[in-house]
Amino acid sequence: MKQNGIGFYTTGLSFVAGVVALVFYMINAKTDYFANLGVSPVVVGCTVVAVVAQLVLLVLSKQEQPIWMDLAAVAAPVLLMVAFINLTGSRVNGIASIMTFENNAQTMSDLTSAIVSMAALLIACLIGIVSSYFNIRKA
Repeated sequence: MKQNGIGFYTTGLSFVAGVVALVFYMINAKTDYFANLGVSPVVVGCTVVAVVAQLVLLVLSKQEQPIWMDLAAVAAPVLLMVAFINLTGSRVNGIASIMTFENNAQTMSDLTSAIVSMAALLIACLIGIVSSYFNIRKA
């Protein structure tokens, strides 16, 4: 634990936020209001690849870091941002419709999981960007 740098902890936070985003996205994709949009392979694929890359970074943090680990630290936030943009683009019309015309308890519940998923993806991306500037291990 004493060899872990600040990048280890921020990568861990980004990993957790990415998993939360994925879980809430899958919940949102099955809600009544957003079920017709289906599950986007771009959102799921980018989030899964980013989370796996962060997990690999965390697991291999005790070893000497090869050059590809630097690429993984940068690729994860990029993939999370792609997932965030794709998710937001597919949900923005539904959010506007719910907030203006179809505001009831069911649609607000469906909207909550969409907003939580988008917020968690954005937070995971931002924390991932910050973590890419720090070392996983102390020198």
